[in-house]
Amino acid sequence: MERIKSLFQIKKSNRNVQHIREEYSFISQHHHHPSITDQFHLYEENPINRSYPNENVKCQTNSQLYSNCESNQIIMNHIEKIKTKFHRPTNSSTIENDSLVSCEENKKSIEQENVYRHSVLITQKLQCDEYLVLQHVEKLLNNLSLSHNRFKDETFPATSQSLYINGHSLSKSTLALLPDQQTNLSSNHQIQWLRPDQINPSEWNQNSINQWTVFRNPKPNDVVQGALGDCWFITALSVLAEEAEYLMRVLITKEYNSQGLYYVRLCKDGEWTQVSVDDRLPCTPSKRLAYSQTHRKQLWVPLIEKALAKLNGSYEAIIAGRCCEGLATVTGCPCETLILGRTNNPDDKNVDYDKLWMKLFHARSQKFLMCAMCSNKQITKQEFENVGLLNIHAYSLQDVKQSNDGIHKLIKLRNPWGGTYRWNGDWSDDSSLWNQNLDLRKELLKEKRSKRDGVFWMPFQSFVKYFECVDICKIRSDWYEVRDSANFYPEDGMMQGYYLTIKTITELDITLHRKISKNLRIQRSEVSLCVAIVNIEEQTNKYYRIYSIPILSQRGQHKFVSTDGYLQPGTYMILPLLYNPINKQMDNTEFNIAVHSSRSIDLERIKIPLRVQREFLIKLCIFYGEQVSIGNQTKTECDDGVKIYELKKYWDGLILLVENRNLNKNVHFHFRCTLSQNAFMSRKDSNHQLFDVIPSMHRQIIVTIARKNASHSFTIGHDFQYNLSSQDFIKNSQINKQKHWPKIDDSIFSEDIHLPQNISNAKQL
Repeated sequence: MERIKSLFQIKKSNRNVQHIREEYSFISQHHHHPSITDQFHLYEENPINRSYPNENVKCQTNSQLYSNCESNQIIMNHIEKIKTKFHRPTNSSTIENDSLVSCEENKKSIEQENVYRHSVLITQKLQCDEYLVLQHVEKLLNNLSLSHNRFKDETFPATSQSLYINGHSLSKSTLALLPDQQTNLSSNHQIQWLRPDQINPSEWNQNSINQWTVFRNPKPNDVVQGALGDCWFITALSVLAEEAEYLMRVLITKEYNSQGLYYVRLCKDGEWTQVSVDDRLPCTPSKRLAYSQTHRKQLWVPLIEKALAKLNGSYEAIIAGRCCEGLATVTGCPCETLILGRTNNPDDKNVDYDKLWMKLFHARSQKFLMCAMCSNKQITKQEFENVGLLNIHAYSLQDVKQSNDGIHKLIKLRNPWGGTYRWNGDWSDDSSLWNQNLDLRKELLKEKRSKRDGVFWMPFQSFVKYFECVDICKIRSDWYEVRDSANFYPEDGMMQGYYLTIKTITELDITLHRKISKNLRIQRSEVSLCVAIVNIEEQTNKYYRIYSIPILSQRGQHKFVSTDGYLQPGTYMILPLLYNPINKQMDNTEFNIAVHSSRSIDLERIKIPLRVQREFLIKLCIFYGEQVSIGNQTKTECDDGVKIYELKKYWDGLILLVENRNLNKNVHFHFRCTLSQNAFMSRKDSNHQLFDVIPSMHRQIIVTIARKNASHSFTIGHDFQYNLSSQDFIKNSQINKQKHWPKIDDSIFSEDIHLPQNISNAKQL
């Protein structure tokens, strides 16, 4: 069985590796967890059998669990090694979040050994994570009970330090992101921290009827957003509640406990993390929950929200975001974003609405989770309010339906704020269209309706007008996953890459996350990401030639980018790419990569020369760019051997490539950027003019131009001209016999993407 390698794997390399390396995948994927070492010495405790609510799953002993993985002996040997390395005493009443010292001491050596990754069944990984944490929780709860203490998380205290980035109030930049109705809790004196038995529920009649619990048959309409501007995450939780099974996976401690200790399993920036939180929650002066809450005295929403705030440093740090980020955080699954409509996507002139509808319909048939962002810059705020919608606001997309005759296409949405803002146009609750289509009324309005739940139907035509995008979360429990944490630049002159081994035709989803430091999540960055899977030829002297790019993501200024596709059996290379157009100092250059697959796969982490980026961009232009001409005269290779490529697809900007296949003469190329708005040029100090001499049988990236701010449109106006000459320096009296102006690094091992590359020896970079 493929899943035998689910946690620890001894594996031989297929590339002349002379010894066997041991893969500690549990440690490598969890070394940031604050109390991981406490978990290891619990292997000495007695086995625990605990029933999960609404699930027929029980925790098993080590031998039972790992015999199911069919690798019992290997795993038990690793456990003994880990116990010896990481054993430390446990504090009986608190969790010491600095208890990772010994893990950090060994992190470097472990990562050096662990260059191989074997994919894991998603469900198997979940079971192993839960098993380890539940042993830890059981011991801590017992210790807290014996000492008559309640758990207090000192690393995320019940003070203003946990509320605000600056420790005392919402920053001006954050206040600018919030609607007026959400800024009333900017002062610390308005917040008090209370445990559940001190909190007044949102529905007064529930106070005497029910006791507080973690789950009470959770439903999407139970979720209510509070005063915090995190609708992106609250909407994701509402969507997740569509399937109780998925929701139960997020909270490892699924039952209420009087000690106030809970563990939440989140996937932050592509890395699985088990987060401990106490149940002291931010409340208003009237003892109501200040931020998110759940109807019927359930705690799962505020507990998960608190865990996310802890991971990001504060509650303020989780204000504002994309729905796909929320879905990826609570599920760990790949997410795809669909852009809707021409008005919302001016760069795409050929939006296929039928194709969009079929994608939504297919996603719903697969039971994928979906969120939608309501936004359109060409529509006024007043118009949004008139139709009952909130501009720049996330909604959960609950259903997609089409009438039997195919005439009516309807979308079911929910506002996480409840019934305050609800669609009032065609197919709204009071629309006459329901009475004109009794079959749809019987099918779609059969549930009891409440105007307070924020749920409504609207026509697809209106949906693509008022909504900007749909985020689709692809939950597939029978798939595999493999993850790794690394640095884009592991050492000078090198970049990180991966060999990917495919044994049979496989469907893949690949996601690249940039790690974000605490309290920096809401800051916009000029850097952008791209991930590609390429067919590459490797030479013994570490030169590479890319001869196809079967899978490629869009370059994006987001915290993560993703793409998908099918691969035939073989060995490929994954390129995680970071673009920093203004060479801005970054808080870190670390990333997480996650590959989900329909079949078992293998990864091998490798270091490759940074100049591979140049080869990649050149081939990107040749494969996906458009060949252009000057003026009215069409230039072809048969005429003078010069080809000019402009790449706009996948790039969100422009790359200009010139190829000189003339056997005798050099190309003297002059580029002018006549107009640019909200754009970066890759060559500095140019005064928007570039001069280059491209030798015979060479190709050169003249310039790359990228969007500065992803939320604003950009303009690039440019022209160019060239001529052929036997001279090998620029013909300009102001430039003293140079080959390139502005200058570029033209040394043989230069990393400069603008260095001309030899065509006749295309294998060399």
